[in-house]
Amino acid sequence: MNRIDRLYMEMIHYYQGDPKHIQHFVKVHDLSRLIGQGEGLDEDTMYVLEAAALVHDIGIKVGMEKYGRSDGKISSPYLHPAAAREMLTALGFQERVIRRVEYLVGHHHTYKDIDGLDYQILVEADFLVNYFEDGLDKEHIKKSAEKIFKTETGKKIVKEMFFPETFPKSETWA
Repeated sequence: MNRIDRLYMEMIHYYQGDPKHIQHFVKVHDLSRLIGQGEGLDEDTMYVLEAAALVHDIGIKVGMEKYGRSDGKISSPYLHPAAAREMLTALGFQERVIRRVEYLVGHHHTYKDIDGLDYQILVEADFLVNYFEDGLDKEHIKKSAEKIFKTETGKKIVKEMFFPETFPKSETWA
């Protein structure tokens, strides 16, 4: 089993008995991978992106246990990076990968000054999943997607997922 798959399994174990959070990171990971491939990410950036997508909300569990809350103000900048570092270190990830993942998970709820395609894609994938999980209305989705989505693959997914009327039926991904 490769390191990303070991991380995947470790995250399932970490959130055992909590299918909601398992389902969330699984969907964010899968969409991150898909968008990353669509945008032609190199192997190294894809590796970092996949690791970050799997652990992007790892601090939620810590926040609930320590503080009884898991909002982005506490978990993103403080709890996600430390918890991600601990798990990634235990699994033998390289220090440079851990540092970038810490940065990505610590900032993935910050939408200005996005530096890097891995960061942009993680934000887009998380938005795609949250739009559905939070049951947001189409007007809210449209307004935020226009501000947030920058990748062509992400834009196409958000349109096809939530605004299929904007795509002719004959248009395909090929």
